[in-house]
This record gives sequence, structure tokens and C-alpha cells, in this order.
Amino acid sequence: MKKTAFTSSALSIMSLIIGMIFLLYDLPYSYYILALSLSLLAASLIIFYSIDKQYMYILGALFCLLPMGGLVLRQLNLPGADLLVTVGLIMFAILFIPWFTLRCYKG
Repeated sequence: MKKTAFTSSALSIMSLIIGMIFLLYDLPYSYYILALSLSLLAASLIIFYSIDKQYMYILGALFCLLPMGGLVLRQLNLPGADLLVTVGLIMFAILFIPWFTLRCYKG
């Protein structure tokens, strides 16, 4: 189970880097690659939750799903897409990353 979580996390980081490069050079399918990487990250966080039973993983997965939905809605030019991306990424950065860092540092 841990191998699956770590593999999903590694694939998420690699596809996130590829999606950012695509977005930087205005190549097609950049939003879809970014949405895929965020969904892989959410899946790995849910797998980590099933291992450790920490609610911070569920919170991190929800904060990954918000920008993923925003990226998909942005492709459709629907209102509120930028707000979803912004809120999801800010909440992930402000709440999940420090919580995860403190937990890893203490334990």
C-alpha cells in the first residue's frame, strides 16, 4: 500500500512539472496535465489516510480537488474557475503543508 502511495506521489510531481512546463510555453493540454497531477496527488493523500488515519490527508485531498475542478472549469470558460484554483492552492499552502511539515518534523 505504501509503494502505491509513493508511486502515485512521484507520478504526481513529475506530471506537475510537465504541466507547468507546458503552461509556461503555452502548449496544448497543459490544464489537463495539471488536473491529472492534482488528482494523482489527491489519490496518494487518500491512500496515506488509509495507512495513518490522519484527517490532514483528507483535508489535503480536498484542497487538491478544488484547483483540479477549477482547471477543468477554466477550460470551459465558466465563471468562478479562477477563484476555485486560487482558493484551493492557497488553502493547500496555508493549511496542509505546514500541518504536514510539523507532523513529519515531530514524528
